[in-house]
Amino acid sequence: MKLIEKFYCIQTEIFGDGTEKIIQDIVSIKTELIRPSIEFLNEDGTIISSEKRKTYRKKLIVNPFVDSNEYFNITEFLFLSRTYEFEIEEHAIHKGYFLSVLKMNSLYNTPGEIILIEEEEREYILVEFNRWSSENQPRSAAEDQLGENITYIIGIWQDPLLTDEIIEKIKK
Repeated sequence: MKLIEKFYCIQTEIFGDGTEKIIQDIVSIKTELIRPSIEFLNEDGTIISSEKRKTYRKKLIVNPFVDSNEYFNITEFLFLSRTYEFEIEEHAIHKGYFLSVLKMNSLYNTPGEIILIEEEEREYILVEFNRWSSENQPRSAAEDQLGENITYIIGIWQDPLLTDEIIEKIKK
């Protein structure tokens, strides 16, 4: 398992009038990004580009009230938290329901996601949290449809350490 600290990123800021500001650069993990599109780099610094990229996303929560094959159990969740360096909390009202948290900004008020990417016979794991850029978001239905515009990437790992059961749950 290898931590990837830098990656190629295209950030797209969309303004109220529909215009866009696009920033392309090599960025670091543990950084807030605006609607990022991520590409990985080869050892020589060139971008890995594949049309065969497959991406799977799963909310980082434990929900004991639904089918256990859809969500992580507490053992898997604790393993993921320790391995991929995110914090967890038990829900204040619903005992047994755990969620991932990012406490650096109170606007991060939804659980994070774990993203499994398969590309060029390699596997990567990303852990990210999303939020609106201000408390007054979304400002319009168009923004709401696009979802949160700020993403904080905790980390990206190549050749991640995962059990078959966890991979199966991420892919569901």
